Amino acid sequence: MKLALDAPLDRAEICRYLGCTPADLDGAARALIEECEREILHAAAPRCVFRRFGLQWQAETPRLAGASQALEGRDIARHLGGCHAVLLMASTLGAGVDALLRAAAAGDVARSVVLDAAASVAAETAAATAEEAAAAALCRAGEYRTGRFSPGYGDLPITGQRAWVALLDAPRAIGLAATREAILTPRKSVTALVGVADHPVRGRLAGCDCCALKEKCELRKRGTPCGKADGQ
Repeated sequence: MKLALDAPLDRAEICRYLGCTPADLDGAARALIEECEREILHAAAPRCVFRRFGLQWQAETPRLAGASQALEGRDIARHLGGCHAVLLMASTLGAGVDALLRAAAAGDVARSVVLDAAASVAAETAAATAEEAAAAALCRAGEYRTGRFSPGYGDLPITGQRAWVALLDAPRAIGLAATREAILTPRKSVTALVGVADHPVRGRLAGCDCCALKEKCELRKRGTPCGKADGQ
């Protein structure tokens, strides 16, 4: 499924990745951000893929029905409490953005950093757009959902991305793969799931405090944590 990314991107979010605020920018910095945003949007070919699985519970561990795939950790079990199914999803900006970022890394450092920040915001925007498309379909069916929950949130192992990519047939469907180390390629991609229920559900808030990468996160080191709260 192809996705549309509307311009402009959230420039306050781009600034947050850069460790500043829009008020800190001079004319040259604003122009650089706008130029990099245009380049990312031009290079991006955002796509997503979904697959629905029934949810089975063994003791307190949720499993994807028919996939022999356990969802490990207490946090994902809490997130899926009250759910009878999940939508597994993946989204990507495509290989063109990776190529642009690699080329930029060999040149101007400032431009490379701004391009990467803009690409991160575009990837999150694509994932949010995919999530809303899933939400609309569930709403039409009279079902409810949690927010997104991704490998690496809380104690859900990031290595789960390899299995999710395979279950979605993502290499064929949208050109998304995962390395042996569970790194997504293209880089600016997201895997996630949302819980599905026949009644309103909230899910677990998935912000910085339960992120498995919080000790290594450059945003936290700069004092600008992401503050995301999936499930709201």
